[in-house]
Amino acid sequence: MRDTKIEWAHHTFNAWWGCQRVSPGCEHCYAETFSRRLGKTLWGPGSERRAMSEHYWGEPRRWARRAAARGHRERVFCASMADVFEDRLDLDEPRARLFRLIAETPELDWLLLTKRPENMLRLAPTSWVPSWPANVWAGTTVEDQRRADERIPELARVPAVVRFLSCEPLLEPVDLGQLSAFRAEAIDWVICGGESGPGARLMEPAWALLLARQCEHYGAHFFFKQWGGVDKSLRGRTLAGRTWDEIPRPGARRREA
Repeated sequence: MRDTKIEWAHHTFNAWWGCQRVSPGCEHCYAETFSRRLGKTLWGPGSERRAMSEHYWGEPRRWARRAAARGHRERVFCASMADVFEDRLDLDEPRARLFRLIAETPELDWLLLTKRPENMLRLAPTSWVPSWPANVWAGTTVEDQRRADERIPELARVPAVVRFLSCEPLLEPVDLGQLSAFRAEAIDWVICGGESGPGARLMEPAWALLLARQCEHYGAHFFFKQWGGVDKSLRGRTLAGRTWDEIPRPGARRREA
């Protein structure tokens, strides 16, 4: 999708549609809900994954040409309706095609967000060793302390120019400061947000503020995306009297704390 409504990216791209729930953050998955609304059964280990059209695959090249003409980079969130690092044999070909597309669009920064960071090094191309391409950012979802403890060390092993966390939906307080990987500057960016849509679990202001203060203390960038709720537009995205729109610049590992 060109010009996405997701506040921290310019575009979204999905090499396929479909996934499988792996943790509490998946309970009210908007992507699963949306696909079912369209009459698609794409979630679960036995469900198919929907292939995308050739026209759709051509979109990033058009974005890249536009970015080059304007003289500035654009960020692509991949993937909003799937997980790039879901380990299934039928996804090997579209995943390899995605990696080729990333190589062909150096004008775009590709933000690969996964709930399966333990698969990132194994499923990435061998050509991405010893360091990932300069236009690839690696991220993982952290919705609670258990997922922080499990996933952040895995993400810290990925040699990407930017490593980031999506703490959305944030379901409880998360202490990043107790993790050596965070203190050691392995994580450059933290995105925080509440859950949105029907049945949304509410996020306490103190939880979001804790993340913001930890990022300030350790010099990481912090982006507050939304409070969430049934209609997220009604609650806005102001935290502690201000908006937080920090985005890292590749090559500058941390902002000055």
